Amino acid sequence: MLLQSEGSSHPLLSCTDGIANGISDPLLLIGRLLIAALFFLTAWFGSPNVGYLTSLGYVAPGFMSPLAVTVEFIVVASLVLGLATRYGALLGLLFVIIATVTAHRYWGYPQAQQGVQYIFLTKNLAIAGGLLLLFATGGGRYSVDRMLSGKG
Repeated sequence: MLLQSEGSSHPLLSCTDGIANGISDPLLLIGRLLIAALFFLTAWFGSPNVGYLTSLGYVAPGFMSPLAVTVEFIVVASLVLGLATRYGALLGLLFVIIATVTAHRYWGYPQAQQGVQYIFLTKNLAIAGGLLLLFATGGGRYSVDRMLSGKG
């Protein structure tokens, strides 16, 4: 494995650039799995549930809750398998945007809840960043997308 990168922005960075380039595909897999784990755990424990969506004023929360959980499981399957990774990343991004805009407007909560809602908002911003990176990079070598492309 080459530890130095010739295209580095600075000689002191060449070692880390070389390492990152050498393990980018395993890192993409780990990143996909970590983001998928977040969506999986949320969906597995039934969030967003009907009561929560009702409290937020959602129309048809009895329909929206199972729809949201289904969307989360679709995102999980896409990211874990690396199947239609870019579409899964976009679907996850749309989900996170909707959740952030409708549920994590921390300034609208009572003072005692604002801290937790602020953390949820910033967590969603980080997830959105990760999903944008997956959209840009695709699933990497260890993905069904790569196998279907014929590139092995």
